[in-house]
Amino acid sequence: MKNLSKCGVCCSIDCKAYKIECDGCNELEGSVSWAKFYGKILCPIYECAEQNGFLSCKECGKVPCEIWISTRNPVFTDEEFQADIDSRLKNFEELS
Repeated sequence: MKNLSKCGVCCSIDCKAYKIECDGCNELEGSVSWAKFYGKILCPIYECAEQNGFLSCKECGKVPCEIWISTRNPVFTDEEFQADIDSRLKNFEELS
C-alpha cells in the first residue's frame, strides 16, 4: 500500500526531492522546505487538512481546491500540472 501525503502525492514515487532534500510530507508533519516560498512553515495543503481534522484531502471532497491551485509547482506547464492533479486523484482512488 502506498504511503500518501495529505494531498495524494506518494512521496517515494512521485516526488523528485524525496530522500534528497525532503524526508516526506508525513514524516516531516508538513514542514517541507518549499513551504517558505509561500511564507509558511508548513505546507498549506497539509496545514489545511490538519486544521480540518482530515487524514487527507480525499476526506474533504473539494479537490482540487484553491489551495492546490495556489501551491502549483511554478515550473509545471499546464499539462504537467493537470497530470500531477490527475495522479494525486488516482492515488486517492486506489485507496478506496
